[in-house]
Amino acid sequence: MAMRSLVLLIVAVVLAGCGSGPPQPIYGDAFKNIYNQSASSVPVDKPATVQQPVGIILSDNVEAYFGFIQKSNEYWSKIVPASLTNNVAIADSDPHYISERVLTLIKRRYPTAALIHDFKEAVGTGKKGVFLVDIKPVLGGSSFKTTTVDISLYVFDAKMNPVSTVSGHGEGVIPYPGTDGRVQVSTDAAIQQLDAKMSALIH
Repeated sequence: MAMRSLVLLIVAVVLAGCGSGPPQPIYGDAFKNIYNQSASSVPVDKPATVQQPVGIILSDNVEAYFGFIQKSNEYWSKIVPASLTNNVAIADSDPHYISERVLTLIKRRYPTAALIHDFKEAVGTGKKGVFLVDIKPVLGGSSFKTTTVDISLYVFDAKMNPVSTVSGHGEGVIPYPGTDGRVQVSTDAAIQQLDAKMSALIH
């Protein structure tokens, strides 16, 4: 029993992203390959009005996190026996949890908001506003280390110009022993901050 507990702990750690598996993403500018401007130039926490219908664009960093988790799960599934796989750790780091929380947050305010690929599609489908979603999760990887999740929404007006950005930050320290990487806990905290800022600033 003690040996099995040790193995499960090790599995939880490696599935959370440490060890010799795929490296965590190096996140870049949220506007890379999407908009010809640096995201850092957008005003922070500036009040803005968003007209409907609204489009939602995902940054390359979202894709990078999805790809990292997919590669990590594939890598460790070839090393760790299925009977010892820690499904709790896998579920905790599932990138769909973050994306669904963000989409739910937006759609609660803009029910007809729809995912689109780029600003050309936004204009072509008559969108009057766009939220560009950027996420940057950094997994702690092992007990006593901190997982962080940063989520930003870049607000674009009817002319497809960025007018404001609002962000939320969440973090969680991985306990000992730990069966997950505290990604969902960190995500929930980031969403809570983001929700409050949207209520105060975005109308």
